[in-house]
Amino acid sequence: MANEDKLTDVARYVEGDMEAVELQAFEVLLRADAGLQGLLAEYKDVHQTLKMKIAPDAQDKAVVNRLLELNGEYFRKDGKIMALNGYLKWISIAAVLVIGLLVWAPWSGGLYEKYTISREMSVAERGTGAEQKIEDAAALYNTGDFSGAAKILGPVYQSDPERAMVAYYYGISLIENSQEKEARKVLLKLYEGTSVFKYDALYNIALSYVKEKNDQEALVWLGKIPAGDHNYGKAKELIGKLK
Repeated sequence: MANEDKLTDVARYVEGDMEAVELQAFEVLLRADAGLQGLLAEYKDVHQTLKMKIAPDAQDKAVVNRLLELNGEYFRKDGKIMALNGYLKWISIAAVLVIGLLVWAPWSGGLYEKYTISREMSVAERGTGAEQKIEDAAALYNTGDFSGAAKILGPVYQSDPERAMVAYYYGISLIENSQEKEARKVLLKLYEGTSVFKYDALYNIALSYVKEKNDQEALVWLGKIPAGDHNYGKAKELIGKLK
């Protein structure tokens, strides 16, 4: 089902325009489709906000006309305007489209930012030598200077690839610097090991594909996250938005 068709069906469902058989089929689909459930919630939010506009004045009509002009492609099917009764329904659909609340749409850059983890790098103790370098890298990492952090963490990682914490944050720094392929090499070794970063590394491998807008590979890696892991909920939700 195309995105605009999903939105139209949600609108018709909320407005009570579906026949009994169609309603039953839609509710079966709704129970199994997390993305559709999210869209329904978003539509209801917009619908409620606009509820006071049931009787449109001239200014309201001008807004509707502008929204329809911007989004005409979403309201036409086979060259004809689809039959949707009610001003409120039309403007709710238009508002969802214009505001950008199509929750199933894989705007991968936005999804990466929304679902990223490990934004803070913690270093337990200050030290000298390599430990001081890690401390310096953490300070840069925590201010969002991932390029600076990667420049410090890279040599530390190369000198001791078994340091799981260094490998993990180095991998994330590489992703943030758009070096996803190199990041996956680092994170894959962590995932294949037994450190506490094992499944966090797996999750970030998936996110690296999200950032590259490679949704199919992202889905493959998200599907590997076990139900008992603390990232499972995020992974399941993200899967629903990428499908």
